Amino acid sequence: MKRGIRFGVGVAIGALFIYLFVNKLDWAHVWSDAREADLLLIATATSLMVMTYVVRALRWRALLAGMAAPTWLALFRATTIGFTALFLLGRAGELIVRPAALSLKEPVEPSASYATVLIERVFDMVMVVILFAMNMAFFEFSRREPGAMESFRLIRMAGLFLLFISAAGIYGLSVFRRRRESTLKYLDSKLRRLPARLYRALMNLLERISDGLAVLHDARGLAVTIAYTVVMWLLVIAAYVLVIRAFGIPQSQIPYTGAIFVLGLSMFGSVVPTPGGATGPFHAVTAASLVFLGVDRNQAASTAIVLHLVVFLPAVFFGFFYLLKEGITLARLIQPRPLTSSADPSGDPARKPAVQAAVTVGINQRAASASGGQATISPEPRDNHES
Repeated sequence: MKRGIRFGVGVAIGALFIYLFVNKLDWAHVWSDAREADLLLIATATSLMVMTYVVRALRWRALLAGMAAPTWLALFRATTIGFTALFLLGRAGELIVRPAALSLKEPVEPSASYATVLIERVFDMVMVVILFAMNMAFFEFSRREPGAMESFRLIRMAGLFLLFISAAGIYGLSVFRRRRESTLKYLDSKLRRLPARLYRALMNLLERISDGLAVLHDARGLAVTIAYTVVMWLLVIAAYVLVIRAFGIPQSQIPYTGAIFVLGLSMFGSVVPTPGGATGPFHAVTAASLVFLGVDRNQAASTAIVLHLVVFLPAVFFGFFYLLKEGITLARLIQPRPLTSSADPSGDPARKPAVQAAVTVGINQRAASASGGQATISPEPRDNHES
């Protein structure tokens, strides 16, 4: 019931934004602009978005190093299934389904996959904020109306404020990792008042998050993660530029800095929790940002619609392909499962030793790499019945 209420609220919010988006549009003009768009540029932009999911899978593998070693294909499959859930159910759907899709088929603890997905979200949020804030320093706003200039000034201030918040958040996470033992001990003392199952799940998740945050204090790991993040968002920027150019909007009207401006605002709009990949908020904010830069309202609406399809359809295509191929349903992936290693997410007790062994090997490998020694595999504790 609670999930149904949340979904209903999301639909209502999306409907409000859709109304704001479609209000006073000339649909004949909108569809005419869409038909005249350059399909080759749109296809190229779609290919670039597919590449972003490839890079996401590689970055996820780098973040999981030390906790598990799933294959790239398994990570790509879980990523596209997760974004399919995001499109159908909203952003919370991806945070649940994506880790579950990986742990269902690979020996990866749910807490490890969930924690690294959260860390990915931090990197993505910080990268978008940095791009947006830095872009504001170089973006030459051409409109000189007093109202538009004031709005642009407020947007610039908001970007700088978010940059400050992001920097403070990264510093806080770094401190959490550096003082891991004392912080976890303090949280352990406070969370013990919770029900036993919830207490164990939260502590396990916090430990996995602290494991994943090791990348902040590992020069090589941090460099690799940042490199993947930069490449991924450069691909997204290129896709945005190509779609904007496909609608005949010239460089003189919306330069590359203008495309980053549109990207930043559309990403902030997509944070609104509505089904359909932020359907409604994404369209309304993207179109509004294009109109703000001087694009015709109907042309801006056409561009926003196609941008939304380019961003989400590739993942939905691959996601449904893998769901059908593997015989998995989203309903199965949404079902609650323990975050601890006491049970395998697939429900198969026979896989429990494999899960624990994979995690143990990864942790020992990271420890050996840090100390310059050789990795060792700790023997699996014997079950009481076996002894």
